[in-house]
Amino acid sequence: MFPSDQFGTKLLASSTTGDAPDFAWAEGNGRRDWVNKGVVLQIDDLVKQAGLDMTDFTEQAIKGATYDGKLYGVPMDALSFQMEINTDHAKEAGLDPTKPPTTGDQLMDWATKMTKRNGDTVTRSGFLMTGSGLHVNIVWGIVAHQMGFQAFSDDLKKAAVNPDAGKAAAQWVLDLFDKAKVGTRDVADRYKAFGTGDGSIFWTGPWTLSGYVQQKLNFVSATMPAVGKDNSTRAELWNLEMYVQKDKARYENTIKAIKWLSDNTFFWSTKGRGPTVRKSVLAKPDFATAAYPLEIGGAFVNGGKNATYLRAPIVATGDFDAYTSSGFIAKTMDPVWAKQTSIDDAIKMLGEQWQKDLDAG
Repeated sequence: MFPSDQFGTKLLASSTTGDAPDFAWAEGNGRRDWVNKGVVLQIDDLVKQAGLDMTDFTEQAIKGATYDGKLYGVPMDALSFQMEINTDHAKEAGLDPTKPPTTGDQLMDWATKMTKRNGDTVTRSGFLMTGSGLHVNIVWGIVAHQMGFQAFSDDLKKAAVNPDAGKAAAQWVLDLFDKAKVGTRDVADRYKAFGTGDGSIFWTGPWTLSGYVQQKLNFVSATMPAVGKDNSTRAELWNLEMYVQKDKARYENTIKAIKWLSDNTFFWSTKGRGPTVRKSVLAKPDFATAAYPLEIGGAFVNGGKNATYLRAPIVATGDFDAYTSSGFIAKTMDPVWAKQTSIDDAIKMLGEQWQKDLDAG
């Protein structure tokens, strides 16, 4: 077993000797570099030999495991960012948590009514935000995508498509802090802040459900509202991938193990990581409420329907991913949230670097 921060380095080193791990769990669309280097194994023939029915997987999931028309992983789960709402805060503000906001205007109304302030200082964020790093940049990315901004075109040829939409989304985020004053830059730990009642609306993923349920927090989940032209949101696809081995006889048993894990994914995708990518499991009548009541987990169980904001399937995929506190997006956009860099300059910087990344493939 490798520590997570050493996984990539150690795996690449072990692959040069043909003694890499048999398989691992990895994020979809993020393996172009390893595919190019011949580290990840193409498995089209192996899944056929094992009898794994690939038609039972969602189309989006297969897309996240495919490079150049070839399969390099067995999809395991699909996560999406949706909305969690503190029901105590909503009721206190005279709002009905069974009828959550579905538009940007409604969202702002809810956030305004649930925010608490001491003078100009926000003491409870109606819309939970951080002032820098991962979370604020994910919120910006989702809203920008909804407004029509594309970090990359569908054909991977052009970066920063419709930059005005990206700029409008950035202004929307700034207004949360400085105009509407429904959030504060002072939040450091977003998970803790929501759990302790310092935030009312939280855009996050299904991995938070277990902890909040255990601490008996009163909350519901709701589908991402349409701040822009639709309610699209960020998707995370995860696969089980195999690695090239010196001893190729190991492949047969490895794919059998992966098939077993995939065929028995019900527990993993209800009480474990997140929603399944197997159509047959999604169709089970008890799937939606196997782990949590529908009002708690429903938005995430059904989240694949509006989760269309994906990673760039290129070598420099990290430059396009806001899900890191020290990545290129954070370094570029954090000065905007701190009002140290203009929105126009930041979007221009993103577009220039992303174009170089797309050109490199």
